[in-house]
Amino acid sequence: MLNKIKGVMKDDRGSAFIENGLWIIVVVLIVAGAGYTLANKGISPKLDNIQTTIKDVPVPDIGQQ
Repeated sequence: MLNKIKGVMKDDRGSAFIENGLWIIVVVLIVAGAGYTLANKGISPKLDNIQTTIKDVPVPDIGQQ
């Protein structure tokens, strides 16, 4: 039984797959965090300013004379 456990502990097949999977998870989390931050702190206030500016543009009433 002890030999089987030692054999499993020494077997490194699949470790590269797991390591690459962990790196992919880390990169995805970093990109998701950067995207979330950019959306909330970078783009959203600018879009709010554009929306406010557009609302302040006077539109003439063409239908009535």
